[in-house]
Amino acid sequence: MAGQFVRKSITAIVIKIAAAGLSFVMFVTLARAMPQHEFGAFGFAFSLATFLAVAGSLGQRNLVLKYASVYFDKGDHQSASDVATRGYRLVSMGVGALAVFLIATTFLPFLENFRAVILATACLLPILAIAEYQPHVLRAAGHVAWALMPRDIVLRAGMIGLGLLVILGFAPTLTAVTAIFTMSGILAVLIVIQALNLKSAFPSCPSPAPMSHADEPKWRHTMWGLWGNSVVNASGRNMAMIIVGFMLPAAAVGAFFAALRTAMVLELFLLAINIVAAPMLAAKLNKNDTAGVQALCRKISLMLCVPTVGVFLIFAFAGDQVLQIFGTQYVTSHPELMILATGYLISAIAGPTTQLMEMGGFERSYFRMLTITTGVTFVILPFAIHLHSGIGAALCIAGNLVALNVWAYVFIHRQLGVSSGLVPLHTRSGSAAVTT
Repeated sequence: MAGQFVRKSITAIVIKIAAAGLSFVMFVTLARAMPQHEFGAFGFAFSLATFLAVAGSLGQRNLVLKYASVYFDKGDHQSASDVATRGYRLVSMGVGALAVFLIATTFLPFLENFRAVILATACLLPILAIAEYQPHVLRAAGHVAWALMPRDIVLRAGMIGLGLLVILGFAPTLTAVTAIFTMSGILAVLIVIQALNLKSAFPSCPSPAPMSHADEPKWRHTMWGLWGNSVVNASGRNMAMIIVGFMLPAAAVGAFFAALRTAMVLELFLLAINIVAAPMLAAKLNKNDTAGVQALCRKISLMLCVPTVGVFLIFAFAGDQVLQIFGTQYVTSHPELMILATGYLISAIAGPTTQLMEMGGFERSYFRMLTITTGVTFVILPFAIHLHSGIGAALCIAGNLVALNVWAYVFIHRQLGVSSGLVPLHTRSGSAAVTT
């Protein structure tokens, strides 16, 4: 098990490091391939589609990861296929309804100027939702490389190619609508290709049998907590970006979007480890293996420390040069970059708090934490932006990350006796913690 964890973690880390680089290059090329106001419109539409894709997925991403992982661990492949098939159906219905709603809003007179961008977003939405759900199905089956490669590597490479064609003069200046439609087309092709590997992981998915399963009441009960967590969690930076778009000038919106996407490079290391660790944590928590959970958390924390701190230091000492790659006009957002990066650094130090809360059956408690911390953030955010522009927005996003992770960190230790990250907490007498 340890060798499998290390091997798959290395695979995930390599792909995510490549994805981090490609993501950065993708946004750089897009920023250089379109006018600054179009880049701001693209950032607005991308954030809106990302948030609605999470909302319309109805918690199925983490639900399939949680239950299918356990079913696979027990050798029950049919149940794994059933929960995956049910997820596809619910995701399709959820995002389909939201896409229809988006299209309907284009008939509102005050949104007439945004009609093209909204229609493009409605096209991207269902494709993006399936492209995000399907990798979770593959991860549950242990197919890490096939889960990550299409969206993290191929999509970004395709968008970089589009931007380079414009920059080199082989294509006309890019618009936000063109970029969104191109992204939708590439993702649609990748979903089909990825589905070919899905059949080897889930031979009976989609399940031909009627969707009736003994665990279905448990799935329904769990999905709403996971849905609430994912929606509130996704609303943080995406809704913040949307609010920034309404309150700040186009140039400031573009600069803030560049700083946010750059800072999110730090998050990719945690995501890379969690991609492999989440199914293993689910299996160990299902067996009440506290010692195994603590050992796995320790491995995760150690593997996160070096790359996260290293990139943070690059941002600290060479952040101006990093942002200048987007264009000289983006250098002014270095303070925002460092504030945001500090929030993501503390998140990484806290370890897999989200996975432990959701896989450990505390998704409703985590939802309350998310609701309170994000709610407070959104109350403060407009005033912070009004007083301090982008720096105020960055402080709110980073503060939300820190507050949520510290709260979850303490909660996990009290409930499971486990320190999820690098900071060890003392075990009280009678605690469930096991020293390893």
